[in-house]
Amino acid sequence: MFTTHLKKLSIIILLVLCQAGAGAQSFRVLVVASRASDHMKMMAAARPFFQQMAAEESFQLDFTDDTSQINPVNLSRYQVFVMLQLAPFDMSYAQQDALQEFVEKGNGFVGIHAAGLTGHQFHPKDRYWQWFENMMGNVIYSPHPAYQHATMIVDDRSHPVTRHLPARIDIPDEWYEWDKSVRDNPDVHVLASVDESTYHQNKPMGDHPVIWTNQRFRRMIYISPGHSPELLHDPAYGSMLRDAIRWAASSGPATVSLPLSDRRVSYDRHYVLNTPVVPQPELFLRLKRALTKPQFTITTADPATGTILGKGSLDIPTNDSGHHYQISYDFNIGVTDGRYTFRTDHYYEKPINIGTSSEFTKIEYRWWDYRQGHPWHRDDRRLFTGLDSAMTQTLDEVDRQVHRPRFRALVLYENGGWHVKYSWRARNWLRQQAADSNFAIDCLTHTDSITDQLLANYQLIIQLDFVPYGWKPTAQAAFKKYIEEGRGGWVGFHHATLLGEFDNTQMWPWFHDFMGGIRWKSYIARFAKATVRIEDRTHPVFQDLPDSFVVQKEEWYTYDKSPRPNVHVLANVDESTYSPDTTIKMGDHPVIWSNEKVKARNIYIFMGHDPILFDDTVYKHLFANAISWAAQTPPYPASALQPADSTVRPATPAHPRYHVLAFYSNTVESDHVDFAYDAIRFYAELAAKKNFAFDTTSNWENCNEALKSYQVVLWLNDFPHAESQRKAFENYMEHGGAWFGFHVSGYNDRTTHWPWFVHFFGDAVFYNNAWPPLPVKLIVDDNRHPATHRLPARFVAPLNEWYGWKPDPRDNKDIRVLITLDPANYPLGKKDTIRGGDIPVCWTNTRYKMLYVNMGHGDKNLSSPIQNRLFEDGLEWLGTGKSVTR
Repeated sequence: MFTTHLKKLSIIILLVLCQAGAGAQSFRVLVVASRASDHMKMMAAARPFFQQMAAEESFQLDFTDDTSQINPVNLSRYQVFVMLQLAPFDMSYAQQDALQEFVEKGNGFVGIHAAGLTGHQFHPKDRYWQWFENMMGNVIYSPHPAYQHATMIVDDRSHPVTRHLPARIDIPDEWYEWDKSVRDNPDVHVLASVDESTYHQNKPMGDHPVIWTNQRFRRMIYISPGHSPELLHDPAYGSMLRDAIRWAASSGPATVSLPLSDRRVSYDRHYVLNTPVVPQPELFLRLKRALTKPQFTITTADPATGTILGKGSLDIPTNDSGHHYQISYDFNIGVTDGRYTFRTDHYYEKPINIGTSSEFTKIEYRWWDYRQGHPWHRDDRRLFTGLDSAMTQTLDEVDRQVHRPRFRALVLYENGGWHVKYSWRARNWLRQQAADSNFAIDCLTHTDSITDQLLANYQLIIQLDFVPYGWKPTAQAAFKKYIEEGRGGWVGFHHATLLGEFDNTQMWPWFHDFMGGIRWKSYIARFAKATVRIEDRTHPVFQDLPDSFVVQKEEWYTYDKSPRPNVHVLANVDESTYSPDTTIKMGDHPVIWSNEKVKARNIYIFMGHDPILFDDTVYKHLFANAISWAAQTPPYPASALQPADSTVRPATPAHPRYHVLAFYSNTVESDHVDFAYDAIRFYAELAAKKNFAFDTTSNWENCNEALKSYQVVLWLNDFPHAESQRKAFENYMEHGGAWFGFHVSGYNDRTTHWPWFVHFFGDAVFYNNAWPPLPVKLIVDDNRHPATHRLPARFVAPLNEWYGWKPDPRDNKDIRVLITLDPANYPLGKKDTIRGGDIPVCWTNTRYKMLYVNMGHGDKNLSSPIQNRLFEDGLEWLGTGKSVTR
């Protein structure tokens, strides 16, 4: 009875684990491509593209242009059919019937580009496949325009196929058109459409869907963009095709999907800001501001190359009991005019209150097993769905911040009268300036709605030719508080100093004082040209302006007195330059000033009557500077725009102290390749600094008599497999050569068949390992040895896969163990666990000049300055045979 219950329990556990790994099961995909001549370039590029996708996503793929493969027997082997550029009329009647049966049975269908060529017009005498038109949403193809770039809008970013796409994406295609919008069909769910204002149409559709599903069929999707192989180089497009195939293969309502690039989890988004195009320096600074949140750390920001590098972090809850995962990742942002690319990779996960080990490990280890149906934990599905959702939200929020205005300005002007042409021209210029400089404006032509609550939304008020006596009492009170309490800035023009009793109104006493206690007196009715002289060159509003400039046409107000005693005068008009000359003069005649007795940044600029002012570059520059200063958004310091310092590497001296040859393989496990590349960079830099020669090779045939030319041989991520290579190495070592081996270079088991090496290695044979790679505490057994003399008694080693050995190399009398795994680490591992034992991680065989270190798995091994001393001093000991100077 107990056995029966145990079996039932085992079955239940197995079912739970299988459900946790749902969506990770393998499936089979048939891609049938077109043979049409205008699609040949796409077909040539598509084959390796889909093959790489299949390898990365762990599904089986068959790629063919032979339509005879579309038959009931063959189709029964597949879960997804991809109709790549293949038109429906390219199939025989029997093939059409076979595909129809395949789709109606609930299998997945992905149609790309020419699959949308519906209609009788292509072969009017043949039997028409009406079922296919119905599946496509009952639309008829219409001739397409020329191949060109356009903006695709993602209508549904929650769908599994489009959730990794940005809200808008600029891609090229020959944008197919149909007789009507498929959105009118109640069975169709539109995922994306093309913005017809961004390209030249053949026959505008208005509403123009380009990606959709037909919900009458379980897993059917059509993707119109797909003409050129150029699209396959777009990570967002490639990610969408991958997600479309995974969705079409899925059996549940949604699948777990993380984007992969070169077998790494990687999000790669391309963004376009083209309304208008934002210059690279401005966009660069917007992105830096968007990344000032605590979850981002910028490590490099180089405006010269438009590069921003750094690290990000996330927290992913996986249940309601406090279990969660901390996620870290790297980001790389490239910025050009109007565009930026946001790429992320190197994802690491750290469980909190979950499992036996709470350390960061590469998320690909867990993701790989999950996709194979072997989840490590019942919360894995929630981890991956949570990560995907959180990253999508993070990238979207950064883009929102990039588009978010730096400040909002309220523009007040009179919509009529003598100055309306100036105000209209100013309003249009301000709209362009706001778009270029990333701020927002709202316009009012009256003060009826101005209250404290309204002004709280603005960091700046721009008063364009709006008279002070036009303010309503509530607006006056709100504006007074706004200025006196410094709630925002103010830039006023021209009509703002029309102070006095006009149109049966009384002068506003507070505004009269604010403008320096002046009263309007007269003006030059016939206008005059004149020169404005800057008095305070240090004020920010005059940055990059000349000492004086000419105003071509203005009516130059005069006042009952100069405001100079009550304000900070910044510029005056030289009345001797009036042309034509006039008797309407003041003597001391300020035209630009600021009242420093209030808290708000404020500036009054008299010139503002005629729209011709906006043909003057100096005037526009003055206006722009005034906005920036009054809104308290000073330009970034010059240091923020300087390129990152370049590091000059010293040249290698002509007479190296010793020679090193490093062997590596680039076809082994990717984490071992990563380490090899990092080690090559590390030792190349060290060679220049320490004056030794450093050569590398991935050709193990070089393990021959040529080894005698080198004092040290390194095995970074592999070992010799051919008998001749092994014999050459044995001869090299037996005659005084030196060897430095890392991690998998020491791996040996019953399949290795190299007894000499096992004995050379201390008779240690691989026994077990901890998985995934984790950081550990290490004990330095012997700090008198030249390789370890600079190490502390204990230190923490970075992320690595740790091997266990049996027999223990310490039992060999010739072995000198230098470093050991600290027992405090046990149990070590999340999936495969080492629970105890003596595990040396660094040793030397005293009969040879050799050093082995277990470190060497992944891209973190060289991230520890302490551990790097071992890698440096170990090589120095082998290369020189002498102790390293302390």
